[in-house]
Amino acid sequence: MVERQRPPAAVSGVAVDPGEHVCVLYRGRAERDRLLAPFLADGLLAGDACLLLEAEGEGRTIRDVLARQDPAARPYADDLRIRGPELYLRDGVFDADRALALLSAWSDTVLAPDPPPLVRLAADMSWAGPLVAPDFVDDLVGYEAAATRWLAARPVAGMCLYDLELFGSEAVVPLVRVHPKVLLGGMVMENPCACGGGEPG
Repeated sequence: MVERQRPPAAVSGVAVDPGEHVCVLYRGRAERDRLLAPFLADGLLAGDACLLLEAEGEGRTIRDVLARQDPAARPYADDLRIRGPELYLRDGVFDADRALALLSAWSDTVLAPDPPPLVRLAADMSWAGPLVAPDFVDDLVGYEAAATRWLAARPVAGMCLYDLELFGSEAVVPLVRVHPKVLLGGMVMENPCACGGGEPG
């Protein structure tokens, strides 16, 4: 058996350490794939546990993208765990507490072995674009703040991805404020004052 290499988790050359939460801002699917695929492919090649929270119906597509961008990852593409927007939505309504509870149940199982594996979590937030309204943005910002604290308490390297073609400044500005690290156009912005919000349930 060929030993898998274990590169550190990174997005566009920016390290994402276990416990970190990076917000990635991009434009269009092509840029998303360019940023997302190496993060997941490197993890799969290393034997990390990888979870993608995807936009609706893109599970097969992202596996094809992984295989195309990094052929070495093709044998491991089916190891990628994928959940759709139903993780966030209950009867079409955003439920942040339920989403974090489901993530906690998943991570508790994945991290149970001793020693636990390295874990990578990527969340494509495109599903939320059509829902943007003042009250929803407040709920989404609260969720992201809680997710920052959730990740900080676990050895999970996390990234969320927001498409600037779907999210305007009314959503992006408050979202940026609750992320410790933001990646835009290949540049990383550190935000040491990011508020992690309350402890997720």
